[in-house]
Amino acid sequence: MKHAQLLFSIPLLLILLSCNQQPKHPQANLIKQSSATAMTDESILQYVDSINAHLAALEKQSSLIFLQGEQSMYVEKYNANGKPVLYEQNLDNKLISNRSTKYYLKNDSLLFLQETIKTNNGATETRHYFRNNIAFKKEQRTAPSYAALKKQPFLAVTASSTTPATTPAQTTGNEEKQLKIMEDAIGQKGPFALFFEGFIDIPEESIIQLKGSDRNGYTANVIVRTTDALIDSLQRQPSKFKNEKLNFKWEISDKEAVYVPVGANITSAKGLNK
Repeated sequence: MKHAQLLFSIPLLLILLSCNQQPKHPQANLIKQSSATAMTDESILQYVDSINAHLAALEKQSSLIFLQGEQSMYVEKYNANGKPVLYEQNLDNKLISNRSTKYYLKNDSLLFLQETIKTNNGATETRHYFRNNIAFKKEQRTAPSYAALKKQPFLAVTASSTTPATTPAQTTGNEEKQLKIMEDAIGQKGPFALFFEGFIDIPEESIIQLKGSDRNGYTANVIVRTTDALIDSLQRQPSKFKNEKLNFKWEISDKEAVYVPVGANITSAKGLNK
């Protein structure tokens, strides 16, 4: 019965992508259009809520956790019918700040951007609404702590209260660049192309060390808890694989990249086969 319920729930999300059902609320006609150009801020929020409610039913891909200096970064991507509907970028600067930025898309068009920043001094959440890939509305709320943030209302941010470099109409180019960066992170391309650096053996678990070709580029560590043929080879002959691009899967667990061995009975691995 639970399986049947899940199968039934998936079309509810796809209604927002392409729908043949009769309208059940005033915004239904806007939501079911193949184009996102006519969507209002209200219908965009309805679309975002539906994506969030059905994340478990979507195809998910995760990047490695990339390290650079004091900062770590990883990306998650959700697809529906083979098209991306959500990217999330997580930036963690240890004890200083944590930033989560979510990009919601419909038919390859950016609809909504939500950015949450947590620091020792408080928390801020900012929302941008897009039409034709141009931001038409911005709102924000702040609180002394992340726990108190959800209790605060969003207040409109007008163009006059923003600096010239961050006015809504000028942010689109930056967002397109960020989407490209996130795709590169997931696909390990460009500055995110990492190669085998070394293998550390420690009790209970081991670590695959990866490193980019740039001197001060990204690095990544992958926790190994279960071995297979590749891990055996890395343990016995690490020098043979030095600077080679490895082909393996991983999953993100408790903000760590964990190696998924070949043949393991794990059907929910989040990693990509590079």
